Amino acid sequence: MRPDRHDQILRLLAETGTLHVEEAVGRFAASPATIRRDFNHLAESGLVQRVRGGIRMANEGGMLPFTAREVQHADEKLEIARRASRLLSEGDVIFVDGGTTTLQLAQCLPPVKLRIITNSLTLAAAIESRTAGRGRWEIFLTGGFLFPGSGLLVGPSAQAGIVQYHANWALLSAGGITEAGIFNDNEHVVESERLMIKHADRVAVLADDSKFGHHAMRHIADLDELDVLVTNRQTTTSQKLENQAGLGLRLLYTK
Repeated sequence: MRPDRHDQILRLLAETGTLHVEEAVGRFAASPATIRRDFNHLAESGLVQRVRGGIRMANEGGMLPFTAREVQHADEKLEIARRASRLLSEGDVIFVDGGTTTLQLAQCLPPVKLRIITNSLTLAAAIESRTAGRGRWEIFLTGGFLFPGSGLLVGPSAQAGIVQYHANWALLSAGGITEAGIFNDNEHVVESERLMIKHADRVAVLADDSKFGHHAMRHIADLDELDVLVTNRQTTTSQKLENQAGLGLRLLYTK
């Protein structure tokens, strides 16, 4: 795998909309067979779609833009983030993904030393604006391709950045939660979220009650891979999860 070339392909694709094998061969001084393998890898990762003779950017599947999702259930998301922030202790290293609920953590991180690893430029900027360079929080960005209009760093380089670290906590958002696990509508970040789970001691999912009982497009993890689920109120689905013997998942409510 060549993360650097993959990221360059994604940057060029964001400018052109489509990219054909012949053009990529000329741009990257690689063989047609190598470019086809690169295209196949990116397509398998969900970042692009194959078209005849090339690739194009993957369709977001009708998912609302980040700015539109950010204002949905905004009060609940802030309260969930406040409750989740109480899980953190002095010196913790934490992964935080780029969801609209985890973004609210920027407003309520506790006044203790933290190292925050994220794939979200939006979150990093929000934390930095709050600290004005004087806070106790150190921010590490994963690197990777900045997906247009999302503020998210994605692709092989982002994934390679995550595996360099080990965290005390992974704080993640979700597009859906059922007894089958947690799901996300944004397929571009699923692999990064899976790696955050793998490289963290404990995992907390932050999700408002509208996410319960609903699948989203891509499965992230089974429930037994999670430690804590923070939400705003009890639902039929959350109650079932609490009653599921041997699951080991702790649910925290803001109400």
